[in-house]
Amino acid sequence: MVKGIFGSWNLVLLAACSLVGSGMAQEKPVESAAPAETATQVKTVWKLPEGVTYERSVRQDPRPLQIHSLVIDMQRAEVSFEVVTGEDPDGAGPAEVALNRPEDLAKKVEAIAAINTAAWAMLLDPQTGKPGKYKVGGAADISGWVSQGQRMISPPQGGYWSVWMDGSNRISMGTISSEKELRSKGIEAKWAVSGFRGILKDSKVLVEPQEVRHPRTAVGISADGQKFVWLVVDGRQKGYSEGVSEEELARLLLESGCADGINLDGGGSSSMWIRNEQSELALANRPSDPTGVRPVPVILGMVMNRSKEDRKE
Repeated sequence: MVKGIFGSWNLVLLAACSLVGSGMAQEKPVESAAPAETATQVKTVWKLPEGVTYERSVRQDPRPLQIHSLVIDMQRAEVSFEVVTGEDPDGAGPAEVALNRPEDLAKKVEAIAAINTAAWAMLLDPQTGKPGKYKVGGAADISGWVSQGQRMISPPQGGYWSVWMDGSNRISMGTISSEKELRSKGIEAKWAVSGFRGILKDSKVLVEPQEVRHPRTAVGISADGQKFVWLVVDGRQKGYSEGVSEEELARLLLESGCADGINLDGGGSSSMWIRNEQSELALANRPSDPTGVRPVPVILGMVMNRSKEDRKE
């Protein structure tokens, strides 16, 4: 038994830890329990590069929790990141993107891992006046800054925190309220995504304890910028994993060695995808929607560093 921030907890398994050698780990892959627990459950072997570690932990105190984290060593890991979205379904219309299956978005860039990002809302159905259903192709509006290279997918917006990487591969987190502020600060990002709000800054928790608990997706960065953490906590599944508050989420990031952190998005959208031994993207967590994985407008993908000649067109 190890003492965690919520009391005693059981560490179930460390998976795909940084193995000896460069490139994809080939020797003695580490097995990880798949999301659904059964007596005959087949173990999943995650195929991750050196410098990237997956961990899954199960806690019973103060409530059942399933916690999934990817820790990326920014010095050792030969990876980069890409923001992938659905197509704009209406051109100059109000929609920014169409919803897609997260694994399909990740496959576009041959991602070896991916998580959901950014707050978003369905546009109103003109026939019913109500928000559209969560379905592939549904028109959505993203809240906050989302960009990939020179492509501005969704502009910065006040009230939403962003995480971005600059030209020197430094990851930053904070509030950017407009494109004018981007220009005034001289920020030129390789990519950017946003979340609901910052929950951790300079190792200080920014949110108060509360009783509102949900599945959640977060990212955090260590004080020296060398550790980039992706975190997904399952929720809304009584007896299996019942979710966390934002304050608890912040403390989980602290526990992972982060100084800054953002609550990206949650609920039925929370999903973490990792490439398995068959080189296929598979779910590491168990999303909460009973109908299956929810389609989303945008994901953050992790890809292997490769020359342009090696990439598929």
